[in-house]
Amino acid sequence: MNAKKFMLLLAVMVFGSLVTVNAQEDKKGGDIKPLLGIWQYVEEVVKADGSTIYIGKEIYKNIREDKTYCVMASVDIPIKEENQEKPTISTVTFITQQGDIEVTSGNTYLEYINRHYIDKSLNNTISNLRYRTNEKNPNILYIEYNLGGTEDTGWVSEVWMRVLPLGAR
Repeated sequence: MNAKKFMLLLAVMVFGSLVTVNAQEDKKGGDIKPLLGIWQYVEEVVKADGSTIYIGKEIYKNIREDKTYCVMASVDIPIKEENQEKPTISTVTFITQQGDIEVTSGNTYLEYINRHYIDKSLNNTISNLRYRTNEKNPNILYIEYNLGGTEDTGWVSEVWMRVLPLGAR
């Protein structure tokens, strides 16, 4: 994705973040502050020297102060016109899901999936997620959710990097 398209995507997500109310603490649950912001799905890679790098994917999650969220994904689509040797790449960004969040403890929260635009069977479902931040960097978020296994099996892990804290200007 080129820089211009990324900045447009970022501007849209920031605008959505700033049009929220200032509800920092969920009266029914815990503190939502550690989850706020715009997150990019990343692959965490440990190099041979022991250092860690994060490779960003074109998937973003925007968690807002009003306890709503949306997930956006971008895909590159090659467009080739008649007299063109190489196709032009057009990046399309779209919302894949949106819903509400309820923090249930210091390390768990619920995602109420109100709409899932790719898998309609996930509409109006609830996902229970465990989370923690990286000890050295609170802008790295580890999330786990269970895809129907037992408490010991079926867990899927994801790593997210905060690319823009909520309220940043």
